[in-house]
Amino acid sequence: MDPVALTRKDVLLRAWPLVFANAAIPLAGVVDTFVLGLSGDARDLGGVALGAALFNVIYWSFYFLRMGTTGLTAQADGTDDEIEVQRSLVRALLLAATLGLVVLLARGFVAAGGFAILQGAPDVEARGLDYFFARSWGAPGAFGVFVLTGWLIGLGRSTETLIVHAVISAVNIILDLWFVLGLGYGPGGVGAATAIAEWSGLIVGIIFVWRIIAARGGWQDHVLTRAALLDPDALKRMVDVNLNLMIRTWTLIIGFTWFTNAGARQGTAILAGNHVLIQVITVWAFVLDAFAFVAETEAGRAVGRKSVTALRTALRLSAEQALAAGAIFAVLTWAFGDEALTAIIDDVAARDAAIAYLPYCAIVPFLGAMAWIFDGIFIGATRGAMLRNAGIAAVAIYLMADFILSPLYANHGIWLAFLIFYIARAGALAIQYPALEKRIAA
Repeated sequence: MDPVALTRKDVLLRAWPLVFANAAIPLAGVVDTFVLGLSGDARDLGGVALGAALFNVIYWSFYFLRMGTTGLTAQADGTDDEIEVQRSLVRALLLAATLGLVVLLARGFVAAGGFAILQGAPDVEARGLDYFFARSWGAPGAFGVFVLTGWLIGLGRSTETLIVHAVISAVNIILDLWFVLGLGYGPGGVGAATAIAEWSGLIVGIIFVWRIIAARGGWQDHVLTRAALLDPDALKRMVDVNLNLMIRTWTLIIGFTWFTNAGARQGTAILAGNHVLIQVITVWAFVLDAFAFVAETEAGRAVGRKSVTALRTALRLSAEQALAAGAIFAVLTWAFGDEALTAIIDDVAARDAAIAYLPYCAIVPFLGAMAWIFDGIFIGATRGAMLRNAGIAAVAIYLMADFILSPLYANHGIWLAFLIFYIARAGALAIQYPALEKRIAA
């Protein structure tokens, strides 16, 4: 597809499968919360909140595997370089396997250090450890899924991406219900269900990728040679892109972990209530990321073809639809949030806390839309340094806002600072966008 010819219909048709694919990812987290809310108490919810916060430091630290693979694949596809399309996949899979093994070997040290920093009651932390150790077995599978879905998104294969995530979500939900409600495994059962689901998604993703490569003409000559895979220039570019994306991701991890820990200082009920609301935000964020993924693919192709016009079209059309969808989701959250929270949270104190701060949660889908779209544009363009700098600036602004607002307004201040974080993320990238166009034009 010529990126100059991109239309609103193209964006919509390619985004909607990704809407459901992305919604499937946090949906499993919502089910985690649901089953624990029905079977346990605020300590179980709080434990998973802390355990998930620690695991997410690992999980999202390596999300550059998805983002970098998408950008490099889209750019290679934009220049019709089938050999580099395949090499980008293999190099990233080798890196994912290595990092997954490292995580498994180091999980004990990570857990000891992480729970020494996180602030929770001893019985809450014990539940968090159960979740963390069970979940960590899925790390290699999760990292492999990052690469495979990144490659699929880079080629604009929305349907296959949807199926991979649907399988992960379905397996996770089924095992959640069995392990927690059926067998009573609690937070550890939630972590185990997620780990098994991630390995299931990896298997399905490999099948799709193999079929797509066969349909595109099969494996190209010299793709799998040691010299080609270890080409110094290609490796340098991959490391440079991924290192900057990792630093950028760390800024987000710092922001979200800070938010979780700030809630923990307010007590177990606030911690649990905030955790449930974050699951709601995560659903909307992943759904709206579907439009960002289209922006990633088109931005990568625009860079490959050195077309500023195509880049502007991708930004404009994806932003229009993301903002419209964000406004709809904000209204839905505001209108039906009370009833939904009452249905899924059995613990009275945690439920009251979540309902009290629901208005802040409701505005995030609209407020954060441009942050996600700009992320997609810069990721597709593989401008890791720009993303890194914007991330550092945004998290600095957020921490400053939290230091000022949380002592004055308690959890209201924590949420106000969190909203400022989204504004800062979009603003920091918007400032750098003209420079991005100049680089492509050059």
